[in-house]
Amino acid sequence: MRFSYRKFNIIELSLIVVVMMKNKYQQRKDVISSFPRRRRRASYDVYRLVSAIGGLFICGLLVIIGAQYLQQIRTKQELADFETRILKNKARQVSIEAELDRLQDPDYIEIMARERLGLVKPGEIIFQIED
Repeated sequence: MRFSYRKFNIIELSLIVVVMMKNKYQQRKDVISSFPRRRRRASYDVYRLVSAIGGLFICGLLVIIGAQYLQQIRTKQELADFETRILKNKARQVSIEAELDRLQDPDYIEIMARERLGLVKPGEIIFQIED
């Protein structure tokens, strides 16, 4: 029996090598897939899911607490502003009440009429001195 030898070029040889490696890989994959698999991957996914939900929950709580804190600061500032306005209005009220009491006095009204309006009593003579 005589063997015939054929000359292969480089591309044909590389294709043959690739096909042989592919067949070997497939055989190896079949052997590995016949072994029972562990459930470790599923528990890891559950752990990641629970961790992600927990992280989102904590971030949400921090956002809510931060918003409440800022609202509390604004409310305290408004309260301080209102207290300041109340004190100013009380001081103004006291001065207006004092002015009202003075306007009830006839002597004060006479003085104001003479100074502001330039009024005189009948029979009085006003002398104006120019400098």
